[in-house]
Amino acid sequence: MDYDLMAEELVNMRSSQPQIRFERKLSKVMKGEGFVLNYLKNHNNQAHPKDLSDEMVVSTARIAVLLNHLEHDQLIMRFPDSRDNRQIIVKLSEKGVSLLEEYHQETVKYMVKILEKLGKDDAAEYVRIQKKLMGILSEG
Repeated sequence: MDYDLMAEELVNMRSSQPQIRFERKLSKVMKGEGFVLNYLKNHNNQAHPKDLSDEMVVSTARIAVLLNHLEHDQLIMRFPDSRDNRQIIVKLSEKGVSLLEEYHQETVKYMVKILEKLGKDDAAEYVRIQKKLMGILSEG
């Protein structure tokens, strides 16, 4: 089996995917502001800016800019940390939670259409492979 050839084919396919409208939208959700919102959702709707900086591997200055935009759009709120006056806690607002839910529902609807087009067997196989791939990628 020629893994180099298959890898080249996958890289070429992925590099053309940003041209797909849904892929662009999903990519936007997973980067920058969307990433922050999803991170908060997956961490009890709150985090310290330093946690966000560490997770995204970006400077705290970049996080401050992202948080300013999100706060301006009323998607997050910032509060002093009651355990440490020097820290703030970032929390999702109700509007932020609603926006994430809307994106989630839209994404699920779109994925249902894709899976239906793949058919029962291919859809199940695709999900199985994606789970396996996520496990491999999370190993480091």
